[in-house]
Amino acid sequence: MYLKSIEMQGFKSFPDKTKLTFERGTTVVVGPNGSGKSNISDAMRWVLGELSPKGLRGSKMEDIIFGGASSRRPMGFAEVSVTFDNTGGKSHLDYDAEEVTVTRRYYRAGESEYYINRRACRLRDVYELFMNTGVGRDGYSIIGQGKIAEVISRKSEERRSIFEEAAGIAKYRHRKAEAERKLQSTQENMTRVEDIFHEVEAQVAPLQKEADRAKRAIELHEQKKKVDVQLWLFDSERLHREIEEAEVNYRNSGLDLQMAETAIEDYNTENTRLFEEAQAGNASAASLLEEIRALTEENHGRDSQYHVSVTKIANLREKIESATQEAEKKGRQLEGEIAEGDRRRAAMAVLEEKHKALSADYEEKNREAVALGKESEELSDRVAAIFTDIEEREAEAVDLRVRMQVIESNRQSDSGKNESMSAEIAAYDAVTEKLLREENAKKEAAEAYVGDIRAAEAAQNEAAAAAGTLREKLQNLQTAEQECRMQSDLCRQRRDAFRAMEENFEGYGNSVRFVMEAYAAGRITTPDGRKCGRIYGPLSKLITVVAAHTVAIETALGVNLQHIVVEDDTVAKAAVAALKKAEAGRATFFPVSAMRGTNETDEMREAARCEGYIGVAASLVSSDEHFRNIISSLLGRTVVFDNLDHAADMARRTRYRVRVVTLDGQVINAGGSFTGGSVKQRAGVLSRAGEIAALGEKLKKLTAELSRYQAEREKCAAELKEAELTLSDAESRRGLLLELQSAETAEADRIAAKREANEALCQKLRADFEALKNAHVGYEEELKTLAEKEKTLRAQIAEISALRTDLSNTRGQRLDEKNIAEEAARALFLQMSLVQKDIDNEKAGIAESDARAEGIRAEIAEDKARAARFAEEITAEEARQNANRNTFKVGEARLAELNEKHARVTAGNLSLESRRNTVNEKLREKTAEKENILRAHAKNENLLSRLREEQDKLSAKFFEDHEMSRNDALLLGYEPLKPEERAAALELQTSCRNKLRAIGNVDLDAVNKYKEIKERYDYMAGQIADMTAARDDLLKIIKELEGQMKTSFTETFRQINENFGRSFTELFGGGSAEVTLSDPEDVLTSGIEIKVAPPGKIIKNLVQLSGGEQSFVAIALFFAILQVNPTPFFILDEIEAALDEVNVARFAAYIKRYSTETQFIIITHRRGTMEAADRLYGVTMPEHGISKVLALDVKSVSGKGEGDDWNGLFS
Repeated sequence: MYLKSIEMQGFKSFPDKTKLTFERGTTVVVGPNGSGKSNISDAMRWVLGELSPKGLRGSKMEDIIFGGASSRRPMGFAEVSVTFDNTGGKSHLDYDAEEVTVTRRYYRAGESEYYINRRACRLRDVYELFMNTGVGRDGYSIIGQGKIAEVISRKSEERRSIFEEAAGIAKYRHRKAEAERKLQSTQENMTRVEDIFHEVEAQVAPLQKEADRAKRAIELHEQKKKVDVQLWLFDSERLHREIEEAEVNYRNSGLDLQMAETAIEDYNTENTRLFEEAQAGNASAASLLEEIRALTEENHGRDSQYHVSVTKIANLREKIESATQEAEKKGRQLEGEIAEGDRRRAAMAVLEEKHKALSADYEEKNREAVALGKESEELSDRVAAIFTDIEEREAEAVDLRVRMQVIESNRQSDSGKNESMSAEIAAYDAVTEKLLREENAKKEAAEAYVGDIRAAEAAQNEAAAAAGTLREKLQNLQTAEQECRMQSDLCRQRRDAFRAMEENFEGYGNSVRFVMEAYAAGRITTPDGRKCGRIYGPLSKLITVVAAHTVAIETALGVNLQHIVVEDDTVAKAAVAALKKAEAGRATFFPVSAMRGTNETDEMREAARCEGYIGVAASLVSSDEHFRNIISSLLGRTVVFDNLDHAADMARRTRYRVRVVTLDGQVINAGGSFTGGSVKQRAGVLSRAGEIAALGEKLKKLTAELSRYQAEREKCAAELKEAELTLSDAESRRGLLLELQSAETAEADRIAAKREANEALCQKLRADFEALKNAHVGYEEELKTLAEKEKTLRAQIAEISALRTDLSNTRGQRLDEKNIAEEAARALFLQMSLVQKDIDNEKAGIAESDARAEGIRAEIAEDKARAARFAEEITAEEARQNANRNTFKVGEARLAELNEKHARVTAGNLSLESRRNTVNEKLREKTAEKENILRAHAKNENLLSRLREEQDKLSAKFFEDHEMSRNDALLLGYEPLKPEERAAALELQTSCRNKLRAIGNVDLDAVNKYKEIKERYDYMAGQIADMTAARDDLLKIIKELEGQMKTSFTETFRQINENFGRSFTELFGGGSAEVTLSDPEDVLTSGIEIKVAPPGKIIKNLVQLSGGEQSFVAIALFFAILQVNPTPFFILDEIEAALDEVNVARFAAYIKRYSTETQFIIITHRRGTMEAADRLYGVTMPEHGISKVLALDVKSVSGKGEGDDWNGLFS
C-alpha cells in the first residue's frame, strides 16, 4: 500500500482544485517561505481526522477554509481527498477495494462530512480504517513543521503514544476500552437489577398470603352474588305486581279528573267568551271616552293656538319697526367709514410719490458708489501689475549682470575643451544606434502577443458570461429549492402534528382518552376478570365525510363525535366500571348491538322537494355497514340544506317538525329554535382525517418538486463548476499573456528611455561644442550687448515706478469719493424706510376702514332681510288663524255625536256582566268537585311513585353491587326463590356479608398480582445469573488483552531500543543512545525515558543538547521506529531545518536507503534533501493568498549549492 494522490479545494491557500500525484520513492515539495507548502501536510492530517484547530496551525476550524484574496471571494467550504493504492503489502487497509479514497468536507456553518470511496461514513469509520497502520491523526506517519523536536521535549508519559502505535496495540487498547465500557455497563445494570430484585423478593411472601385471602373472598362473593340475584329477582317480581295494580288505580282516578277538567274547561270557555264580549264593550266605551277626551283637548289646544297667534303677529310688527330703524342708523355709519377711506387713500398717494423720488435718488447714489469702487479696484490691479513688472525687470537686470560675469569667466577657461568633446560625441552616437535596434526588437515581440491576448479576452468574456448565467440560474434554483423545502417541512410538520393529535386523542375528553388507552393496555375487563369485547373507538374515527359536508356533519353530530362505539352493552358496562374505578370522568357509549336506526318521516319526504335540499345527513356519511344503525339513529332525522334561507323556508313548510343543518353549520331544531353563528374552520375532530390526507397529497407533490429542483441544482452546479474552471483557465492564460506583453513593453520602454536620454545628452554635447567654437568670437560683442540691455532696463524701472506712484494717489481719491456716495445712499435709504412705514400704516387703515364698511353693509342687508321675513311670517300666521277657527267648529260637532254613542255602549255592558256572574257560580261548584278527585288521584300517584322509586333503588343497588341487568340475572340460571324460602336466603346473605367483613379489605386482584410478581421474580433471577456470567467473560477478555498488549509492546520496545542505538551511532558518527521504561513493572502505563551521549559528550539531560542535536536525536528515533514498523508513507515537514550541511547529507542518505520500501513526502528548503528526490513539486504564490503547485524538473537541482539563487525553480 502507498499514497497515490492528495486533492485539495478551498483548503487554506488552495481555493482551486489542486491535485498532487505521488509515486513510490521520495517526493520533495519546495517553495519560498509563506507559499503554502506546509498546508499540504496540514491537509493530510486534517483529512485523516484531526479535530484540533491548533494542530492545524489555526485558532478555529473555520480557519481551514479559504478566506479570500484581493481578486477572489472567500469560499464556503473546504474539501480534501486522499487516495491510497490498496493492492497489498504489510499495511494493507481492511477495505475491499484496490484503491481507497478518503474525503473530508467542512462547511463554514460548521458541518463536516466524511466519505470512503464516495460513500458517506462516520469519523469513527475513518479512525478504525487506519488503526494500527501508523497512519492517522495520532500516528507517526505525519510530522508537522517544528514537531520533530517535541519527541524529545515531551514528558516521558507523553511519548508512549508513538511507541504504542509502532507496537500495533491500538486495536487491543480499543478492544479493551470497549470491554471495560461494557463491563461498567454490565455492573451498573447488575446493581440496578439487584436493587429491583430485592424489592420484588420482599413482595413475594406477603402477596402469596394476600392471594389466599382473595381466593376465599372471591368464593364468598360468588355465594353472596347468587343469593343477591335470587332475592333481587323475587323482590322485583313482587314490586312489579304491586306497581301494575297501582297503575290501574292511577288510570281510573285520572279519567275522573279528566272529566271534571273537561266540564271546568267548558265553563271557562263560556266565561271567557262573555268576558271577551264585556271586554270588547268596555274597550269600545273606553275608546269612545278616549276619543271624546282627545277631541276636547284638541279643540282647547286650537283655541289656545289662536290667542298665541294674535300675540305673535303683534310681536313681529314691533320687530319689523326695530329692524328698519337699525338699518337707517347703520347707513349713516357707512357714509362716515367711506369718507375716512377716501381721506387715507389721498394721503397714501402723496407718500408713494415721495417714496418713488427717494428711491430714484438712492439708486443713483448706489450706482455712483459701485462705479467708484470698480474704478478703485482697477487702479489697485494696475498698481499690482506695475509692481510685478518692476520686480521682473529688476530680476532681468540682475540676470544680465550675472551672465556678463559668467561670460567673462568662460572666455578665460573654455579654450581647451574642443578636442575631448568630439570623441565623446562619436561614442554616444554608436550607443544610440545599438539601443534603437534593441527597442525595435522588443516592440515587435510585444506586438506579437496582441492577437493571442484578444483571443484570450474573447474566451474569458464568453466563459464569464456563461458562468454568470449559470450562477444566476443556480441562485434561482437554490432559492426555489429552499422555498420548496421550507413548504415541504411546514407541510410535514402539520401532517405529523395532526397524526400525533389523532394517535393521542387530542381534542377528545379525558374520559375518552382514558378508555382508549386502558383498552389498548388490556385493563378493561368483565367483573370476573375476562377480557371484554371490542371497543371500536370514538365515532369520529369510524366515519368519513367529503370536505363539502364536513362542517354540516360535525355540527349535526356535535358531542356525539366523541362518544365511543362498542360491541355491546357488556363492553359498555365494563368501560363504565373502569371509568368509575379510576375516577376518570364520564363517557357515553354506543353499543352496536343495541342502537337502532330511524325511518324517514312524511315531513322529511316533503323537505326533499324543497329548494336547496342536499340530503339526509345519515346518507352523506360513509362508514362500515356494521355502524349504519348508529349513524341512522343519530342523523336519520336530520336533513342538510345549502343555506339558511332555504332551510328556513323548508322548516316553515314542514311546521318545524324536521331538524335541519346548513353547509356552513347553522341549525334549525325541531320545534323552531335556531342555533348558529361563526364556525371555526378545520377545528373539529372529524376534519382531521381529511386534513391529513390533503397534507399527504400536498407533501407528495412538494417532495417530487423538491427532487426536481435538487436534480436541476446539482446539474447546474456541475455545469457552473466546469464553467468556472474554464473561466479560471482563460483568466490565467490572459493574465500570463498580459504579463509577457507587459514585460516586453516595459523592456522596450526602458530601452527607449535610455536611448532618448542618450540622444538628449549627445545633442547637448553638440550644442555645447558649437557654443564653444563660437564663444571666443562673440564674447566681446555679447558683453557690450548685455551692458546696453542693463542700462535700458534701469531706465524703464524708473519710469514705471513713477507711474505706480501716480496711480496710487488716484486710487486714494476714488476711495474717498466712494465712501461719500455710500454715506449719502444710507441716508436716503433711511428716509425711504420711514416713508414706507407711513405708507404701510395708511394701507392698514384703509383695509380696516373698508372691512368695517363691508361689515356695516352686510348688517344693513341682514336687517332688511329680517324685516322681510317677519312680514312673511305675519301673512302665514294670519292664514293659520283662519284655518284654526274652521277646524274648531268641526270638532265641536263631532263631540256631540260621540257623547251619544258612548251612552248606548255603557248600557249593553251592564247586561253582559249579569250573565257572566251566573256562569262563574257554576264554575266554582265544579272546581270544588275536581279538588276532591284530584286528592284521590294524587294519593294513587304517590303510591305508584313510591313503588317505582323502590323498584329503581332496588335495581340501582343491584347494578351497583353486580353491574348486571335483569336479562343478565336471568341468564345466570339461578333457581327462583319461593315465598317460604326468602327468610333463609336473607340469613345466608347476612352470613356471607359478615364473613366478608371479617376477612376485611381484600385486593381481589391479588391473585393476578402474585402471579405477575412471581413471574417477574423468576425472570430477574435468571437475568442476574446471565449478567454475572457476562461480567466474568468480560474480565477474562480484559486480562487476555492486557497480556497481548504487554507482549507486543515489550518486544517492539526492545527492537526500537536496539535500532535506536544503531541509527544514532550511524547518524552522529559515534556515541550511544537508548530508551528505557521509567517503571518496568508497569509496562502498559510506564513513561519512556531517552538517554543519549553524542561523541565526546556527557549529557545528563536532553535539554543540554542544541536545537540541531535534539532534532537529530528525534530523527534517529524516527528511523529506529521505521525499521520496526514501517508505515506505508511518511510526510515530513522541514524536520531537518535545524541541521547543518553534513547532517542534512546523512539524513538524505537515510531517506534514500529506506525509500525503496517506504514512501516519503518531504517538505523542505534544503538542497541536500532535494537531491534525494525522485519527484519534485514547487509551491508558489503568484497572487497574494493563493498557492499554485508546479511539477519541477529534478535535474534543475543539480549544480545548485546551499544559499544559491533558487528562484528559477518557481518561474
